[in-house]
Amino acid sequence: MLNRLGRLQDLFISDLFGITKAECLLPIEVPNLEYLYLDSVPHEFASAMRSRWRSEAANGTSVSITKARKPEWVQENLENPLRDWDGREHISSGRFKKAVAQFKKTRSEVLAALSGESDESTVGRLEDVGRDYASAFNRLDGRSPFIETEEREELFDALDKVMAESELELGRSLAAERLALLSGVEAARDW
Repeated sequence: MLNRLGRLQDLFISDLFGITKAECLLPIEVPNLEYLYLDSVPHEFASAMRSRWRSEAANGTSVSITKARKPEWVQENLENPLRDWDGREHISSGRFKKAVAQFKKTRSEVLAALSGESDESTVGRLEDVGRDYASAFNRLDGRSPFIETEEREELFDALDKVMAESELELGRSLAAERLALLSGVEAARDW
């Protein structure tokens, strides 16, 4: 379908999974393309696009293809709310892996706390989980901090997503539980 856009000048695709090499944009079909930016797309598609568009740089097309994702990575990270941290300039691979492991641990703890009837002990447990989450990321941020505004928001959004999914699954509001979880994070975080 992209090849039907003959007057296309700029194309920016990020975090799009499911696209294949068969959907490769062809230079002859979009001769006016000036800027092609692909970030975090399937490896097969990125490779096909790179081979087709590499030579077009000589004709004035700016081509940037980064973070080609292998099928294993897509499978493992499709539901990972911190997946954008992988390959981010100021976040090492080791920190990314530790962050994902901590998020998964926290998610499991939140789901376990919500598995029964909600009461005061559930609220208390979620506050503890929030404190543990913040403390773990405080340690990870450590001596050379990397958690900036964007990462901080993503850490909160990741927890919010877990709570929203739980509300849908349980069919009820978890406002008190959400507040407890976030209060625990706020009480302990340094980032």
